[in-house]
Amino acid sequence: MKKFLISIVVVLFGLSGCQSKSVSNDDAKAKVAVVINQRFGDNGPMDNLAEGLDKAEEDFDVIIKKIESDNAAKFEEDIRAMAKDGYELIITTFPYMTDATKLIAEEYPNTKFAAIFQFVNNGNDKYENIWDTEFHGEQAFFISGYMAGLLSEKNKIGLVIGAEEPTPNAEGNAFMRGVKEANPDSEVEFSFVGSYEDPAKAKEIALAMESKGVDLIVTDSGASNAGVIEVCKEKGLLCSGEITDFYEQYKGFYGVVGIGFGDTAYKAIEAFVNGGFEGGTHGIRDLSNGGYFLAWETYERFANENSEFGGKMTEIIAKAKELEKAIIDGTKVIDFDDSVPNWSKIKQE
Repeated sequence: MKKFLISIVVVLFGLSGCQSKSVSNDDAKAKVAVVINQRFGDNGPMDNLAEGLDKAEEDFDVIIKKIESDNAAKFEEDIRAMAKDGYELIITTFPYMTDATKLIAEEYPNTKFAAIFQFVNNGNDKYENIWDTEFHGEQAFFISGYMAGLLSEKNKIGLVIGAEEPTPNAEGNAFMRGVKEANPDSEVEFSFVGSYEDPAKAKEIALAMESKGVDLIVTDSGASNAGVIEVCKEKGLLCSGEITDFYEQYKGFYGVVGIGFGDTAYKAIEAFVNGGFEGGTHGIRDLSNGGYFLAWETYERFANENSEFGGKMTEIIAKAKELEKAIIDGTKVIDFDDSVPNWSKIKQE
């Protein structure tokens, strides 16, 4: 009888322990770490990434840990720490982190890695536990250029890009071709900032463009965009940019080209959770799959609220949406031309 009672106590204690553990089911959740080479709070790409992560955390009930690793000397250390702590999927950002991502992926072959805007599996080497993706914005920026060509009243348009790299170069060339298609009489003033985090330099560039008679500037320079917007507000120029919505700061800001960093992270987590993670492959994110997009609500807001340009913008939006449709369905093909943007050359094509 005593043995029987002891057995009951043991069984009840075991059940109680199981029930207590199930109250907190974090152990059963997938663990995702995100190691970024910039800082959150930029009102730009990192905050867009954070939005996608927060949505994935809610939709897929995963644990997400965010690490700011903004010193290249710490990339390996920070990524390795996440792998060592048992995070099953590690997301890293931009080409600066590629070498560290590949190194840790080799050390931890059972851990999955999503390398956003990186070039890992597009050559001869394949990393079966890494899915990497690049972004092609030429389609979206062709549309942006087309709209600028129709909107500018002086036929004098400025384009500011953060740095000379393949994707930004292709965006610049496509933008210029879009301007030319919309209005062959236009002129485009173009400059690289040399950084995506130098608003002071971008401001100098925008001031120089304004002195040459530009009445509209499109900026594609990350955190440097703020300097361009400041000049446009001071001088009364129309402007638009990528990712960040500056409309509250300046009502002459007429629309946003979005880049789906957050959507890419969301899809990586979704694929991982659902068993569809495509390790060993390299993807391209563009207008057709949410990698880039025209945030039409921002353009429509400008059209609805701007008494001077509203009617004209409404007509432009209608034409631009038709162009977007043709690009997505393949009727209109926009080349990925990563040569240094040159308006004189494009004008003569």
